[in-house]
Amino acid sequence: MNQSTIQKFKFYLLKIFISTFAIIFAAWICQKGIHIEEPRLLTGLIVALVLLLVNMFLRPIMIMLTIPVTIGTFGLFILIINAITIEIVAFLVEKFTIDSFGWALIFSLLVSLATTIIESIGKTKIVRINSEHTEDNPNNDTDFSDYEEV
Repeated sequence: MNQSTIQKFKFYLLKIFISTFAIIFAAWICQKGIHIEEPRLLTGLIVALVLLLVNMFLRPIMIMLTIPVTIGTFGLFILIINAITIEIVAFLVEKFTIDSFGWALIFSLLVSLATTIIESIGKTKIVRINSEHTEDNPNNDTDFSDYEEV
């Protein structure tokens, strides 16, 4: 396996784990309308995997077919596509059930929000401030400017 394949594998593996925890969290909040049967962690992992595959293959087709409606609603129709995607996953995964389309819409919003929060926690920016940066000092570290993100 080359380095690029390993990086892609790590990316998708991390994405599945983040989605698993977001799905379990959102199902816990929406427990009146979203049902994940025991074992919850395994079922959440299966739901995350199926959701990843549906998002990779079916969701782009749905978005392409609904471009006029999406433009006409200023992008809000994407929320409906997300709920439909969740309904498709519930159809494919036996131990994951949704009571109504409204619950699918709420669940998709919560999963998106939780995933965004979890992913943003891992992305930190390190900023180095070099107050002694002068052109006259030859011993100065010139690899960095005064403010540079690493």
